[in-house]
Amino acid sequence: MVFLMVSALVIVLALAGYALQLHRKVQRVDAEREAARLAFEQQLKDKAAETRKSIIILSKGLVAGELSLTEGCLRISWLLTQIDPQARESEAYSVFYQVAEATAHIPILEAWKALTRGQQKAFDLERLKTEKAFGDFVLAAAKKLLDEGVPKPAGEAEGLYYSA
Repeated sequence: MVFLMVSALVIVLALAGYALQLHRKVQRVDAEREAARLAFEQQLKDKAAETRKSIIILSKGLVAGELSLTEGCLRISWLLTQIDPQARESEAYSVFYQVAEATAHIPILEAWKALTRGQQKAFDLERLKTEKAFGDFVLAAAKKLLDEGVPKPAGEAEGLYYSA
């Protein structure tokens, strides 16, 4: 009888030790997961801050005339979407998206170089026509960004959106 009691006690202690070991392992994994989550959130906040800074730099370039309206709109619309997927819906900044969409078909980089001189001229005229039609609105939106800062997504303290 004593042998059974001692055996049972040894088994219970062994199982308790194993349970404690598993509990500690779960705690360690949870702590690592939480640390990774916090690090990821910080990376997203840093990325959003860097994106906001880029938008401000581009807005300054637009207002100063150092950047074409088309290029500024293409870049700002993409960056705004990175920090807030709903930015397209904003009445104040929809002009960036309108110009970007109106000129998205114009070839760039190597595709531009592959065009004939006549094709390039035709696309330039189209781009200039679009810039003239939207120019005042684009500059007003860029000034608004400079005056008010880059908007944050509704309900978010910091934009935690990211898309690669």
